[in-house]
Amino acid sequence: MSSADDIDHSELVATKAWDSSLFKRLFRYVRPHKPLFFASFAVLLLLFAGELLGTRIWRGAIDGPIKDAAGQADKSPYLSELYLWVGGYLALIVFTTVLRYFETATLTKTGQAIVHDLRSAVFRHIQRLDLGFFDKRPTGSLVTRVTTDIENLSEMFTSGVIVLLFDLIKVVVVLAILFTINVKLALITVATTPILIAVSLSFRGGARRAHREVRARLAKLNGYLQEVLNGIRVVQVFRREERVGQRFDEALREYFIANKKTIFLFALFFPAMSFAVYIIQGAALWAGVRAIVDVNLTYGEFVQFWLLLNMLVRPIRELGERYNILQSAFASAERVFQVLDTKPEVVSPARPRAIAAAGTSPHVVFEDVHFRYVKDTPVLKGVSFEIPPGKTVAVVGATGAGKSTLVNLLLRYYDVSSGRILLDGEDVREVDLESMRSRFGLVLQEDFLFAGTVRDNLVMEREGVTEGSLETALEAAQALDLVERMDGGLDAEVAERGSTFSTGERQLLAMARALAANPDLVILDEATAAVDSATEHKIERATARLLAGRSALVIAHRLSTIRDADEILVMARGEIRERGTHAELLAQDGLYAKLHALQFTGAA
Repeated sequence: MSSADDIDHSELVATKAWDSSLFKRLFRYVRPHKPLFFASFAVLLLLFAGELLGTRIWRGAIDGPIKDAAGQADKSPYLSELYLWVGGYLALIVFTTVLRYFETATLTKTGQAIVHDLRSAVFRHIQRLDLGFFDKRPTGSLVTRVTTDIENLSEMFTSGVIVLLFDLIKVVVVLAILFTINVKLALITVATTPILIAVSLSFRGGARRAHREVRARLAKLNGYLQEVLNGIRVVQVFRREERVGQRFDEALREYFIANKKTIFLFALFFPAMSFAVYIIQGAALWAGVRAIVDVNLTYGEFVQFWLLLNMLVRPIRELGERYNILQSAFASAERVFQVLDTKPEVVSPARPRAIAAAGTSPHVVFEDVHFRYVKDTPVLKGVSFEIPPGKTVAVVGATGAGKSTLVNLLLRYYDVSSGRILLDGEDVREVDLESMRSRFGLVLQEDFLFAGTVRDNLVMEREGVTEGSLETALEAAQALDLVERMDGGLDAEVAERGSTFSTGERQLLAMARALAANPDLVILDEATAAVDSATEHKIERATARLLAGRSALVIAHRLSTIRDADEILVMARGEIRERGTHAELLAQDGLYAKLHALQFTGAA
């Protein structure tokens, strides 16, 4: 049996039956679309007027020509009048049919316009969040919030709030008309209606809990699906399809069980609602017949009353469904606003300090830097070094030594736990984040290419990247031949994640991307770790051009790529154990010398 214990508790957001503060926040996204909102309301008002007019036509026809024709030998004069009533009613049907189209169109357009703005706001906000946020949440969960959860809010505005507000107006107006037809009959209706309301309200608690679990289970399912699709190569090579399928089936079964709870509630709810409606209709029928017999009610008035009674019962009967939509939407809204309320921990200061203008090699200093991703688990312990302007500093060490963490801190993906990092004498936390990062060129071990064109992936919408700088960058990165061989050249299509390119080709394009904007400081994070020797040689030549005259931080796995570095740092367990040039470190016969021996001679 599924439970909430095996899912992320941040997915199980508790919502109130009616959360006015949450609704106010949602309404902010309605304000820019007030014309659509009022247009939807106007269409509903016209439809309601048409429905009321229809009941009046029925009453007029029955109490008019139909009643008058009874017992008359010549019915032709009455039939002519009846045809006028029928013609008017048919015209009204055509009119309301056209209005139904506009009802659906305006309500849907209103909902989609609001959802468009909200989804855009959420996506822009997610992009501003720091990496620590993404470390704690599965990608599938975020995808669910941006897509499915926000789509639920569309239904809230199309068939939830607007229609619910209008239904309340309909109930009041219809009740008032019922009292004008027959007070006694109207009082009997009012006396039996609370049964219907009680059934609707009894549904709310279970529906709220059920919908919270459905949203959480769907997020878990999407998260696992995203993980499997990203790692499908590993799944297939290790023949884990069956086990992965079993885990997916488990997540799917939990989602199915959560949905069955809502289905069960509805299976109980609708028959109970129908039973309550039958009681109201039965009471009205009994009282109506008595009134007709006592000549207190005409046949036409009773038919109008009956039609109006159905108009009254319909919105009350649908109250549970509207409530269900609101509860589902509130659960989704809480999850969406949970993301929007997450404040990025890494932000630009309100008053950023000025640094040297782009086009000059920066001076970078790490001063006694400590850092931990997880509390009580230090990754860096008092790291201090500097990258002088125009110089190259390389970092080597075993896996887990903290090398890539230096890159993450320099780029301010995370902030240091203590100590500081200086850029041209200013703490990077006091510098504008966007302007600082714009001066850096980054090449990762497995660089990412987006679906689109080669040009899109190289330019990345950066100002100052021209056709000339692209060609220069491709030539310097040894990637010009690669682009010229492709159909379309720079406009050749790139598949998702750059899957149509080899690892080495992606690295060459990544180097060209880094070089295209003429960065002042280059960061290479194990850029040759996953390529063959021939490609490595190409990348080494490209690296030499990339680093010429620039400050650079190079994280290296293969020592052959950093022999010419101005300084090499050897890290172990979050600390710098050795530093010096290639020759100096070999002469020390320490950790670096052992790494060199392992890579080049195979000796221990």
